[in-house]
Amino acid sequence: MTLEKIEKRIENLLTSDNRWPIVVDFSNKADMKEFLYHFSVGENKILSAGDFCGKDGTLKFEELSNRIEKNDSVMFLINLTGYLKLCGEEILKNTLKTIISKSITGHVIIITYQCRNYLKFSDSRFAERGQILIVDGEFDNSSNICLISPELEEAFLNAYIGFEKIGEAYDNCYDNIIYVATDVSKKLFNLSLINISQLNNGYDILCAKDSRIKNVPESFGSPSQWNGLLKDMGKFDFAFVAEELLGPSLNLVECVKQYPSYSDKLQWLYFIATSIMGAKTDSYVMLAMENATNYKDVPRAVFRTILNINRKDDDFFKLYEERKNVLKYFSAYLGEAVDFCKIVSSKQEDAIYYLTDIFQPEKEKMIEWLDIYGCKYTTDELDDIFKNIAPDIAAYLSKYRFKNDFLNDYFEKYKYQKLINKLLPEFKEIVEKQATELEFVSLLKPRTQLFDKIDLKHTRTYFVDALGVEYLGFIQSKCNEYGLFADIMCGRCELPSLTCFNKDFVNECNEKGCPISDIKELDEIKHHGEDGFDYEKTKTPIYLLRELEIIDNLLRNIQAAILNNNYEKAIIVSDHGASRLAVLNETENIWEMETKGVHSGRCCPKNEINEKPSFAIEESDYWVLANYDRFKGSRKANVEVHGGATLEEVTIPIIAITRCIDGIESFILDECKVITLSAMEIPILKVYVGTISDSITIKVDDKFYDAEPTADKYVYEAKMKECTKKGKYSADILNGSNVLSSGNVFEIDKKGMKEVSLFD
Repeated sequence: MTLEKIEKRIENLLTSDNRWPIVVDFSNKADMKEFLYHFSVGENKILSAGDFCGKDGTLKFEELSNRIEKNDSVMFLINLTGYLKLCGEEILKNTLKTIISKSITGHVIIITYQCRNYLKFSDSRFAERGQILIVDGEFDNSSNICLISPELEEAFLNAYIGFEKIGEAYDNCYDNIIYVATDVSKKLFNLSLINISQLNNGYDILCAKDSRIKNVPESFGSPSQWNGLLKDMGKFDFAFVAEELLGPSLNLVECVKQYPSYSDKLQWLYFIATSIMGAKTDSYVMLAMENATNYKDVPRAVFRTILNINRKDDDFFKLYEERKNVLKYFSAYLGEAVDFCKIVSSKQEDAIYYLTDIFQPEKEKMIEWLDIYGCKYTTDELDDIFKNIAPDIAAYLSKYRFKNDFLNDYFEKYKYQKLINKLLPEFKEIVEKQATELEFVSLLKPRTQLFDKIDLKHTRTYFVDALGVEYLGFIQSKCNEYGLFADIMCGRCELPSLTCFNKDFVNECNEKGCPISDIKELDEIKHHGEDGFDYEKTKTPIYLLRELEIIDNLLRNIQAAILNNNYEKAIIVSDHGASRLAVLNETENIWEMETKGVHSGRCCPKNEINEKPSFAIEESDYWVLANYDRFKGSRKANVEVHGGATLEEVTIPIIAITRCIDGIESFILDECKVITLSAMEIPILKVYVGTISDSITIKVDDKFYDAEPTADKYVYEAKMKECTKKGKYSADILNGSNVLSSGNVFEIDKKGMKEVSLFD
């Protein structure tokens, strides 16, 4: 029967005295909607079956039945079909039969949807009375129903909230699947005529929406995390959400650097993203993620995964560098660094290869390793190790050329022993020999003599208390890195090597109007063991790391000031050096001081001891020890000592730092392109260098030759003592540690030597 005819029939029924319920069944929602619109007039009541459900409860048939029986007006009952179909065919048919069998006082029209196959009853009176009306029309697609946990409702923007909404949804929704957030279980509807499913957690739904998520165990997230991800995904896939929240390029290697600053939600999302999609450009990050069992484990995995890799593997260094690059961003996880330093001990001698210079505990672990294993390695071998893991320590070990082989050798050995925390017997013998021969007097000029030569115009001076020459290789290396040039002179301080006897340059700076800054951090560390650096408490020289940091900070400040044109030149000058090895020696001599605890026993007022102690120098009414002893009864030093006359206490640097000038020309003079020598003659090589400097050297076959200025400005000459054999030589010309030019060729020829042809 057509919709129009049925509407006409219902209109006639509503004005008649017939009092029985009528069922009108529709094949599609459009006709049903039009029918209801037609009768939504006047006092007609449109009543939903959902009104007879409790909150998130099933349909209460008894209440519905009573309402129909008591109805005394015109009532259209809608949204009933969904409830009845869920209960199965038998309940659906019996319920409708019961309703249309009732005697009522008003008019009740029951609206059903696609139920015509279930409206065939044996009682012929229903048909005779016209109680069952079927509207002709095309069948539309009825929806399936998916019951979802209420926790997932936000993930489904079009979800119906509560089981009481099922009837309304089934009669009105055009979606293929109707999502209903409810605690009602699917198990209640085993006989359902509607295809019904149930999803109680977001993980299952996510897997259905994006199959890649199946590769991630459900245990990797909590229900609330999976549900939140489901909400964020909406109609999109996982990659869309990851890009939206972690960044448009979804570079998971770069994202891990932001992990420490991510919210808890984003940390978890990153962990899931790497588990699903991988960090394809960084194999270390992938290895770390594979070792993490949940997102809270990510920092620990980043720290510790390297320990699973043999340091001799071909790709170890690549993975090490990738890890180090990531760890720079994990400074907040100091506790993980501390734990890593504990467990890395299991690597024993190989532990050093797993450490970085990012965290203080790791740096201290390096110093601890040097104390245990350092003596098994040469300086060059340690340099090879540390240039990869701790460039600052490698820079400290780098060689500075003193223009004197003895000084070169002495301070290389001194730095090595300070680093490995050992005083070697053969070096102690050298010190004691020097204590009597006092070669430093002839090898080194007094500081005053050197400082007087310096032009202090447009200059700022930095007085760095206790800065010894052991740091010169480090300073040169850092100046090269920062685009600075360091012109270095080395001299000797006054004895005793105490500040009160060595501040002459302060007055000179003041007299010439040169501002001077007093920097005492190094001296404070050496004297008082600041920051926990105390030999009696910590035997290893962990303070060295802080020393290098102080010097580096000073050089950075100088760099900034020079580049900002605050001044043209910075002068770093020291009052005296200091000795670590004298502390390691731990030896008192037999002469006892009256003034206890002064200068850690390295010098003593002359009037307190009537005879000259062994290995002592008399100077400024003091006895000054030139070996590693201390006077009896003196206070032990905390970290390092000064006041004595060892080379490391006495030798001081004066460093002029300027902006590094690129493109300084340098070459061998034409007259020296070929040098003809007589027997026993030493060649003198002359070079042009387009700057005035006291640090010009010529390097040939890894040997350095100091060049001195000549009467001609910018022309320097060097005695090439090892270049006496006939042949061609290739020379590098350097200014300090900066190579100005390479591959400069000169030839040595011999007088009286001719080439003889064998065929003449």
